[in-house]
Amino acid sequence: MRFPTSKGMRGPEAGHGQPDTLSNLAERPSSRHITSLDGYRGLAFLLVFMRHFTLTRHVHNPIIVAVARVGEGGWAGVDLFFVLSGFLITGILFDTRSDPHFFRNFIARRALRIFPLYYTVLFVMLALTPLRHLQWHPGHVAYFFYLGNVAAAINPSLENVMPDFSMMHFWSLSVEEQFYCLWPLAILVAATPVRIIRLCLGLSLLALIIRIAIILSINEGTAFEWCSAQLPTRMDGLLYGAIAAILVRQFPLQRLLRPARLLFAAAAILLTAVIVRVGPNFANRLTTLAGYPLLAIFFASLLVLAMQPGSLAARVGELGFLRVLGRYSYGLYVYHLVASWAVAPLLVWLQQTTHSMLIGGILYTLAVFTGSFLVAVASYELYERHFLRLKRFFPYGQSSHALAGGTVVSV
Repeated sequence: MRFPTSKGMRGPEAGHGQPDTLSNLAERPSSRHITSLDGYRGLAFLLVFMRHFTLTRHVHNPIIVAVARVGEGGWAGVDLFFVLSGFLITGILFDTRSDPHFFRNFIARRALRIFPLYYTVLFVMLALTPLRHLQWHPGHVAYFFYLGNVAAAINPSLENVMPDFSMMHFWSLSVEEQFYCLWPLAILVAATPVRIIRLCLGLSLLALIIRIAIILSINEGTAFEWCSAQLPTRMDGLLYGAIAAILVRQFPLQRLLRPARLLFAAAAILLTAVIVRVGPNFANRLTTLAGYPLLAIFFASLLVLAMQPGSLAARVGELGFLRVLGRYSYGLYVYHLVASWAVAPLLVWLQQTTHSMLIGGILYTLAVFTGSFLVAVASYELYERHFLRLKRFFPYGQSSHALAGGTVVSV
């Protein structure tokens, strides 16, 4: 596939031989609000939730065992989150790279979306310390600087603030924030579509080399954890999402659909082979080396296919309940596990009350899901959205209308 020449460039500065206007920018499928992407954010959360709340070794019901086996692979939901973030963030950065306030607006808007919820949770935990006798350690300071993934890899006990709170899922928030800090400069320096795509492919190759080096140099169990939770080793999803964002801005969607279908099918077949060979968990060599890039290609292709109105991929993403979950996915992700130690006694009580480990476990999972959803909705509607309104003080420049979808599908 060849990129259009400068005469046919479809970037912010040129289009079909003339500069893009706000109107023709808004007509591009890459620039409008793609409702199906909302649903895939919801699906990403469901996968992660299944990973955290369906793993069990104490139930022998074949249906539950099957659900638990599927849930074991729910870690891939994080890769879907990464692909979505890479796609949306790169699109925004690419479309606004000529804005005189490029860095200021991007950083401010990201901070308004991410910081209020994240830091409120951390400071509420601090405030509860004397009441709950929480066991903080110096290494926990890393979480306040989005370095919790590094700290927890060095000392796994830092994933929890006992006896009530877990921050084990915050590693992905650290990875994304690190990406947000570095990627604007990368887009600005690379500048052109070809260079950005080459940069993404080169970094993906570098990630593979680093993973190989880690696996060969340290204990395998530790190696897999390092490879799964650090930006340099887990950036494939962000990078392939970025590639998809550039491609949909350079080519008509119809021209991308056939390659996307082929890549989607090939990645699906290869991922199936990986799962058959080593199972759905990530802690093995084959998944660590091949699974991460394959998942990135699989999800990036899926997003391109979902941009086609009426397609199966689009219809899945437009399912109402997935879109609702997608709207509140950030809060759902933060809240669903953070108080897991505090609510753990509820599981024991439900199992004792129902005299069934199975029924009690199901009720507990439903209770956690419902509680997380209600808290996430209240958090967004009553608290976070007030910060989001402040984004109007940091408008994107020429492409502000074209990027309306990027701000609605919050990342």
